[in-house]
Amino acid sequence: MKKCLSNFDLKLIAIITMTIDHIGIVFGTPFYNFLRAVGRLSFPIFAFLLTEGYVHTKSFGKYFLRLLILAVISEVIYDYVFYGSFVYLGANNIFFTLALGLFTLFLLDKSKSLVKKYFKERIDLIIIVPITYLLIIVILGLVAEFLNFSYGMLGILVISFFYLFKDSFLLTVISVTLSTLILGDTMQYFSLFSLILIYFYNKKLGKKSKLFFYLYYPLHILVLGLIKMFLVM
Repeated sequence: MKKCLSNFDLKLIAIITMTIDHIGIVFGTPFYNFLRAVGRLSFPIFAFLLTEGYVHTKSFGKYFLRLLILAVISEVIYDYVFYGSFVYLGANNIFFTLALGLFTLFLLDKSKSLVKKYFKERIDLIIIVPITYLLIIVILGLVAEFLNFSYGMLGILVISFFYLFKDSFLLTVISVTLSTLILGDTMQYFSLFSLILIYFYNKKLGKKSKLFFYLYYPLHILVLGLIKMFLVM
C-alpha cells in the first residue's frame, strides 16, 4: 500500500486529535468519552515524530532546549486551564515528557558508544547493551512518574521503543502494544490505532511549519480557557 502521510501530515493529525481531547477535558461535553478516545491517538504520533526529529536534528542541544522552554512556558497556562491554579504539581504537560524522552534517546546512544568502547567482545555487547538500555529507560521512566509528567513511564517507554525498533515496524507494534496494554488504562488502548497512521508515514518532511506547531500547543489551551471563561460569565 502506498505510504501517503508526510511528517507535516502526521503533526497535523496529532494536533487535531490533541485539540479534540482537550475540548473534552475543558468543556466536559456529553461526548466526553468519545472526545478523549479520539485524543488518545495524539501522543504516540508525537512520540514517533520526536524520534524522527532526534534522528535528523543537527543539534540535540537546541532541539532539547526548544522542547524544555516550550514546556515551561506552557505549564502556567496548562495548570490554570485544566486545574484552576497557576501552579499545580499534580500533573505536568506533555512537552516535559517529550523533552525527557528526547534526553532518554540521547543517553541510549551515548551508552551504546561507551559500551562499544570498553567492551570489545560480541557476547558482552549482546548482554550489556540491553541491560544498560533497560536501566536508562526504567530510571527516566521513574523520573517521569515522580514528576507527574503526562503518560509517565508509559510515555518514556513508547518514545524509546519507537527509536530502538525504528528499523522494524513489527517490533515497534509489538513493544508499543504490550507496554500500552500493561501500563495504560482502558481509554489508552485507543492510542494503538495511531500505529495504523504511523504505518503510512512516507519519510517525507512535507510543508515546513515548525514555528506554528511549537506555538500551537500553549495558544490552543489558552483559547479554550478563554472560551470557557466567556461561557460561564
